[in-house]
Amino acid sequence: MKIGMRFAAAVATLALACGSSQAMAACWAPRAVEAAQVRNFETMLMVATLRCQIKGMDLSGDYNRFIREKRAVLTGINDELRAKFAAQGLGSKATLDAYDRYVTSLANGFGTGEGQRSCSEFKALMGVAIDTPASRAALLDLAVRSGSDPVRGADQCAPRIALAR
Repeated sequence: MKIGMRFAAAVATLALACGSSQAMAACWAPRAVEAAQVRNFETMLMVATLRCQIKGMDLSGDYNRFIREKRAVLTGINDELRAKFAAQGLGSKATLDAYDRYVTSLANGFGTGEGQRSCSEFKALMGVAIDTPASRAALLDLAVRSGSDPVRGADQCAPRIALAR
């Protein structure tokens, strides 16, 4: 009986921590957080390319090479993010709108350039990005090392706990 009560208490605790299925869909699971980190890194490079071009340093060739060589991985990352928004049950148009708002918010976050690297530093980072293997794990590692962290801790899903019987 004691084990059954502990099990029931654990299930109740998890239910409270997880909330409704809608709340679970709205939170960021670990894999979606990783996808967001890579997408944020890509967005940072895109905005830097545009900003540096205005300042007279053309990084577009490097950026385009990065996108071309990593296209399959980056497309997969975007598919993961769209799936995260689709899991909220919003419907196809609302899902696409939510995804677009999210990606736009990433770009807007880099728009001012405040606290960002210099164009010379972005040129060097672009070289590292080009040299990075075209794999999800390698791009995630580079994104993390570059400080990409677009999902606040409070927005991440509570970990699920498996209970042994």
